[in-house]
Amino acid sequence: MDDNAVCGLETGSILRDLGYQVVSLYDAAGAFEALAADQPLLALVTDVDLGPGPDGFDIARAARVSYPDLPVVYISGTASARHVAEGVPGSEFVAKPCNPADIAGALTRALGRIAA
Repeated sequence: MDDNAVCGLETGSILRDLGYQVVSLYDAAGAFEALAADQPLLALVTDVDLGPGPDGFDIARAARVSYPDLPVVYISGTASARHVAEGVPGSEFVAKPCNPADIAGALTRALGRIAA
């Protein structure tokens, strides 16, 4: 999820190229709706800064209520210092600007934690 549609499309495209099924969302309201739909999730990749209102940290905490072991990857150009204090346990953080390998590596590490 990314509030910037271009960045979100790029991240979604990268993950699709890696074989993941992706649901692209662009705001917190859409994310909360998707969580309420109670569809199975493999992982959450989210920007931290989503504009006014809830942020990616809030989305991940809400997702972990329904999916306690959900792998989470945060992406942000501004929130690296906040990740330790506000990120969900076991999450990954990728600083923007990032490349496809950064996102893929973080997601692989996050998914590996639940497989172990």
